[in-house]
Amino acid sequence: MVTPSWRDLRPETAVSGKVSGTTRYIDIFQVRQLHTLQRPLTETAYEMAFLISSQVMELYFGLLCHELARARREVVADDVPATLRTLRRSVGHLRALEATWESYADMTPLDWNPIKAKLGKGEASSVHSYMFRHLAFLLGQKSPEMLEPHRSTPLIHQGLQEALSAPSLYDEVLALLQRRGLSLPDSAVHRDFAEPYVARPEVEAAWVQVYHDESFADLRELGEALTQVADRFHRWTDAHLTVTMRTFGAKPGYAHTPAVGWLRDRLEQVVFPELWSARTTM
Repeated sequence: MVTPSWRDLRPETAVSGKVSGTTRYIDIFQVRQLHTLQRPLTETAYEMAFLISSQVMELYFGLLCHELARARREVVADDVPATLRTLRRSVGHLRALEATWESYADMTPLDWNPIKAKLGKGEASSVHSYMFRHLAFLLGQKSPEMLEPHRSTPLIHQGLQEALSAPSLYDEVLALLQRRGLSLPDSAVHRDFAEPYVARPEVEAAWVQVYHDESFADLRELGEALTQVADRFHRWTDAHLTVTMRTFGAKPGYAHTPAVGWLRDRLEQVVFPELWSARTTM
C-alpha cells in the first residue's frame, strides 16, 4: 500500500505553474510563479509554514531596504516631512515582519529537527540572507564579518561591500543635525562608514537639545520616528531569539556558533544608540 505524502496538500492545479490562460491579477502579482516556489522536503507539518514565512520575511527585508534607502535619500535632501512619512510606513512593515514568526512560533525541536536536517549546517538562517545584511547596514549595524558567508557569490559580496562602506541612515541623520547647526564632532559625521558606529556623548547631547528646543520640533519628530524603527527591529530580533530557543535550544548553529548566544549578542546591539541613551538626561 502506498502511503500518501503530507508534504504539499495544496490543489495540484493551483501550484503546478503550468500555463493555461491567465488573468490580470495572476500577471500583475505573478501568482503562478509564487505558488511554485515552495518545495517541502519532509513530511513534518511545520515545513510549509517555515518555507512560506521565510520567503515572506525575505520579501519584507527587500521592502525595508527600499524604504530605508528612500528615507536616507530624503534626509540627504533635507526633506524631513517626506522622511517621516517613509519611516512611518517602515514601522508598519516591521510590525508585519515580526508577525511572520507567528506561523511557527510553537514549533518544537521534534518538529524542527527533520527540517534542520535538510538545511545544511546552519547556512539557511534568515540572518544569513544577503538582503537582511543590506538592511542591517542601512540601520547602522556594520561588521565586515557579515560579508564572509557570501564570498562564494561575487556579485552579492561586492554589493554588500559597497553597502558596508556607504553611510547608514543614521550617519546621514547626524549629518543633517550638523547642517541644522547642532554641535556634533566631525569624527561623528566624517568617518570610515565601514567601521561599526561608536556612540558619542556629543551626539547624545545634540539629541537632548533637539528634544528640549522647540525650534527643532521637526527633528524631534524625526528622532521619535527613528526610535520606533529601532524598537520594531529590536522586537523582530527578540522574536527570532524566542523562536530559536523554543525550537533549537543551545545547539550550535552556523560555523559551530551557539545560535542562541549569537542572537542574544545581536539583541544587545542597539540601533541609533544615542536616541536611547539621551532619554536618561532628557
